[in-house]
This record gives sequence, C-alpha cells and structure tokens, in this order.
Amino acid sequence: MSAGPAGDRLAVWTFVHHGEEVVYGEPWVTDAERAAAGRETVAGRWQALLPANRSRAAERFAAGGLPGDEDLVRVWQPRDPAALRARLGDAPLTAWSEADVLHVLWRGTADEVGLVGGIQLRLWPVEDAGDLWEASLRIRRLDEAVISIVAVPGPRDGAQLGQEPDTLVWRGPRAPAAAPTAGQLDGLLDNHTLDSTALRAPRQLTVYRPPGATGPLPGCVLADGESAGGFAQILEPAIAAGDVPPVLLVGVHNAADPTPTWPDRRSQEYLPGHSRRRFNAHLQFVTGEVIPWAASQLGAAGGSGGE
Repeated sequence: MSAGPAGDRLAVWTFVHHGEEVVYGEPWVTDAERAAAGRETVAGRWQALLPANRSRAAERFAAGGLPGDEDLVRVWQPRDPAALRARLGDAPLTAWSEADVLHVLWRGTADEVGLVGGIQLRLWPVEDAGDLWEASLRIRRLDEAVISIVAVPGPRDGAQLGQEPDTLVWRGPRAPAAAPTAGQLDGLLDNHTLDSTALRAPRQLTVYRPPGATGPLPGCVLADGESAGGFAQILEPAIAAGDVPPVLLVGVHNAADPTPTWPDRRSQEYLPGHSRRRFNAHLQFVTGEVIPWAASQLGAAGGSGGE
C-alpha cells in the first residue's frame, strides 16, 4: 500500500488490492472533516469506483483461475437477496464455498463493513437488499484453508467503534482438524522488560516455556508478543501429544502509540517502506538484543528464529 500525498492530511487516494481498486485516506481524519473543507470524501470515491470494481470482479469470476502471482482475488456475480437471506437464516454472518470461491455474507445496518482477521478487505452492499453485505473471493488451495472471518461494521467517523464484531472460522473440507486448546496452561508464561539500546526505550516481552522442559530449548521469536499466551494455548497440547517438539516462545510486544499516527508504530517497525529508521531499529532490537538475551537468560538454543 502506498502512502497518500505527503503533508496532505485530507487527501484521498487509491491502490490495487486483490484485484480491487481500494480507496484510502488518513484514518484519523473523518469524511465530515473532508466535506467541511470542500474536499473529496473516502465514501464518495468508494461509491464512484464500486461499479467499475464490480465489473472487473465479474470478468474475473467468468474467466476462472488465479493470476500466477496471486493467492486471492475478489470476484463477483449478481446475487438474489432472497436466496442470501435463506442462506443466513438467523445468523448475522456466514461463509460457504463453491469450487474455489469463498462467499462471505453479513447482515446488518452500517455505512461500511470491513473484514479483518484471515481476510482483510471491505464487504460490498448487495444490490436491492439494504442490509446485506457480501464478498466473494477466489482463493488458491481453498479446500485446505482455515480462515478466521471477522466482520466489523461502522461509519468512517468511528461512531460504532466498540461494537462487538461478528466472527466465525471457516474450514475447507481438506483442512486439518481444529487443534485442541490447553484451557489452563501447565507451562510458564511470564513477562519481561528490556531497556533497548536500538529502540531507545523499554520494550516488553512475553515468554512461554512448556512444562517439564529441562535444559536448552529451541527458541522462536514471536511478533505481536501480546498474543504469546494465545499461541501457547494451541502449542502446549501439540507438544504434549508429540506433534511438535518443545519450543521456547519469546514474544516481542508491539510499539505503543502515545498519540495516533499513520502509519502506526507497529507498521513502521514491522513493514519496510514506512520508516527505515524504525524498521531497522526494530530488526536490530530482535537480532542484536532479544535473541542474545534469550540465549543467556532463558537458555534458548539454536532453532527457529522467525518473527
């Protein structure tokens, strides 16, 4: 994703994502503020682009297949609202597959609805339906996929932020069975703080050590370290069953934003191209500080070091 025009906080711009021309703007600026300044709004541009986006998606649906370098593209075909309502029943959110196309359907009242989780894009309103929103996606190896789907409704001004999103997990017919979770961990989950030279600030770590482990363990550095506990819920039963070897998780927490920025500090640290200084500093923190600390203080041995 490319950034908007430098220094123009009211600007609206587009980029191509999964075959769709996506509209974006500074997230901390509302469309009401843009309109008050006589500027183009994100909602207005999106509505203007929707017919062409649908037309291109319909062509992709008819053509079949995926471009060689894409694992997912949006496709589209006209939908019958009555058939979609029957598919939903009483549920607000559902998903189903037809061949290599995954269909996602949400019912509710909103100015816009975004998908987050395993799929991150915007739902489109179903024509002549009023309260139905959909997305159809051709996905490579869909029959083997496990996809978390989270529908987040709301206007662009954030008035509905905090509303509990609707969620589900879709599993393809050839996907692995759902892994058991630990419930209460028997392993050790604790927090540490490193005063980082590279980051010029303290940064928290969450570390998980599986139960019964003695001596050095292969270490894995985990991004979004606040989620280490959730990973451990799945990892611990897999270790106990002998499906994976014991491993030490070292979770590096996200950067905290004292005030809203765009791109946010997390993106600046994780993704090259937003801030070379922050990206390089974070990389140096992980390779030059976290990994040596885990080796000396936790007994982490050579192993997977991917973040």
